[in-house]
Amino acid sequence: MAVSALLGRGLEELKAEVEEAILRATGRRVLTLRVMLAGPQLSWLYKEATVQQVDVLPEAGAALVKVTISNAAYGKFQKLFPE
Repeated sequence: MAVSALLGRGLEELKAEVEEAILRATGRRVLTLRVMLAGPQLSWLYKEATVQQVDVLPEAGAALVKVTISNAAYGKFQKLFPE
């Protein structure tokens, strides 16, 4: 991959590759999960993962939550909140 900081070429691709390598090495993943606002899922995600973005869907009483979460924590989430 050709990268030039001077010309600003290839930096986004390099950043994406480094991020992916770090996620792989640390056993984490980036997911977008749909959670109900009335339930405990969103609070749990704030405690157990890194919440990056929350898009509320008011008509559905839900939110799309983008998180960085470990594989172990995601397994717990799936067991605690089967859908």
